Amino acid sequence: MRRLISRLLALSAGLYLLAVGGLWAFQETFIFPGWDGPSAAQVAAVPGLEEIVIPGEVPLRAWTRPPGPGAPTIVVFHGNAGTQWSQLEAFAARDWGILIAAYRGFAGNSGAPSEAGLYADAEAVLAHAAATGLAPADTVLYGESLGTGVAARMARRDAGWRALVLDAPYTSVADRAAEHYPWVPVHALNRHRFDTAAILPEVAAPILILHGTEDEIIPVHHGRALAAQMPDARAIWIEGDDHFLAPELVAEAIAAFLR
Repeated sequence: MRRLISRLLALSAGLYLLAVGGLWAFQETFIFPGWDGPSAAQVAAVPGLEEIVIPGEVPLRAWTRPPGPGAPTIVVFHGNAGTQWSQLEAFAARDWGILIAAYRGFAGNSGAPSEAGLYADAEAVLAHAAATGLAPADTVLYGESLGTGVAARMARRDAGWRALVLDAPYTSVADRAAEHYPWVPVHALNRHRFDTAAILPEVAAPILILHGTEDEIIPVHHGRALAAQMPDARAIWIEGDDHFLAPELVAEAIAAFLR
């Protein structure tokens, strides 16, 4: 009996280590599942939007439209499965400028995504924006889901941004992963932390947080935790909504925040 118990324990330990090792080895698959990019019809649905290539460490497919007179430009940092493209239609309806680039490894771009790589891509996007004459005071950094960590990281590099908007943010990717896999020492194994909670206190720009109360992908307690540590931020909790907020609601919330 003791030998059987020892074997069962050894088997259980082996299976556990195998499962943990698999999660460690393939974590990029879970964090960055990829995005094929928009279809031609999706691009055509956003008035004035055109595709460009942003140079940098990795050339990036990007889409842009100019702002109307006196209007801001929304620089979008998309989520881990791409962007909720209909958001862009609502932004264009207000004659806002738009700049969105797909990260490395997404939408046919070369390279493999990583936390450092996404930050480098975002830096290239903002460098392109500056080269075209877009001033921080006319720029709204908008992150959705995974992109909220990227947007927050970019927001801390300049004090003059018009606003930072976090749509369905997390405190950190490691925190969210630990909720998914409570039996795994995620914080020790995670290679891509995206620690928004640590970054946000260094952001001087006005902050707007949007979060659906029924979000099952990134639960609303993440957004509430960030709002609690940033008492000057404006937080809007959308009762009954999930991870994908209605585009018109998001656009109206941003418009009201900018007034």
